[in-house]
Amino acid sequence: MDEILLEIKEYLRENMGIYIFIAAMFVLGVLAGSLVLRGLDESQRLALNHYFSLFVDSFTDDAAMEQGAIFRQSLKTNFQYLFLCWFLGIFLFGFPFICGLTVLRGFSVGFTVGFLVERASFRGILFALGSVLPHNLIIIPAFLVIAVTGFSFSWLRFRCYLEKRSCSVREHIGPYTLMIFLVGLILFLGILVEAYVTPVFMKLAIPLMR
Repeated sequence: MDEILLEIKEYLRENMGIYIFIAAMFVLGVLAGSLVLRGLDESQRLALNHYFSLFVDSFTDDAAMEQGAIFRQSLKTNFQYLFLCWFLGIFLFGFPFICGLTVLRGFSVGFTVGFLVERASFRGILFALGSVLPHNLIIIPAFLVIAVTGFSFSWLRFRCYLEKRSCSVREHIGPYTLMIFLVGLILFLGILVEAYVTPVFMKLAIPLMR
């Protein structure tokens, strides 16, 4: 156990700068999402409110979203992100694209939460706590670790290229893939929460938005 803790501490020490940078990219995406929301014109805001009202009106016990469909959609979306980060991490110039994926992920969170807060103020915050927070408490940290892992692997190859020294991909691809796989298991747990736990909180919070 002590050896594992020492390895984790060493890993965090070596990658702390990348974690801070990736977290900053995510926050940048969140801010961009909220700013884009503020830049929408009146017709776009009306359309968004109309679609959301339809969703709220249809979200009843008899017409709730099918949990299996939520699970499949979340599995597809999140594991696409996972695969892209893994795939891009293999390449020499993959790290800027991983930054882009991180900003995009933050953008979706910022836009969603910003819309709910703008629409219903404090009630929107409460609804966001029920509909956005539960699964993202697991999914966002897992995604950030995946992004850092892909970024650091690609950055290692880039540094080897700049320093004109050999850097065997085969030597590192096994531990790299294993790390992505293990964090993918945690991501899968977040997907289960999104499909089977979050809808319960949403049903409780839906009256706040009516």
